[in-house]
Amino acid sequence: MNGPDTSRARILEAAAYMLKTRGLARTKLSDIAERAGMLAPSLYHHFRSKNQLVEEVMVEGIYRNTRHIMQRVEVLGPDAPSLARLTAAITAHIDFLLTGDDFASAVGQVFHDLPDETRHRVLAAYSTFDNYWRDLIVGAQRSGACRSSMDPTVMRKFLIAMLDSSSGWFRPGKLSAQEIARQACELFLHGFAT
Repeated sequence: MNGPDTSRARILEAAAYMLKTRGLARTKLSDIAERAGMLAPSLYHHFRSKNQLVEEVMVEGIYRNTRHIMQRVEVLGPDAPSLARLTAAITAHIDFLLTGDDFASAVGQVFHDLPDETRHRVLAAYSTFDNYWRDLIVGAQRSGACRSSMDPTVMRKFLIAMLDSSSGWFRPGKLSAQEIARQACELFLHGFAT
């Protein structure tokens, strides 16, 4: 059966794929419709505009990624060492970005190209993701595992920007997603200098 919910899901999945592979400017509603197996005018039964569709893809990508990271960290339990929790979060984020989730990759690909109004609404959905990382970093500082002299906001912004950039340059081959995650953990948690 192909009801409104499955059609909407197909459209969102098609849009995420197109945004990931082509970016915002080069993604056309007709391309999304074709990938979803529909005609372009039928998209308007589910979404008022391309902007609304893109916004929903962005929000879904953020929610999926946040849930993925939280599941990987929280399975360790609340008494897990703070660096183990940060390592799990970094590894989960890289894994999610590089192993095929079109929604998360679409967020990284087009977020900075969004119209200001849309970007502000997407940032509201981003707050849970952002706050979770903040709590992990502050927790590591409070435990004494990380330097408390460093501003947690600066650390969080640099870490997330570093991790998010991987979806733009990663190509399967020499390094696996797991190896990139390992090196990201090493760099962020232990530094570059010997």
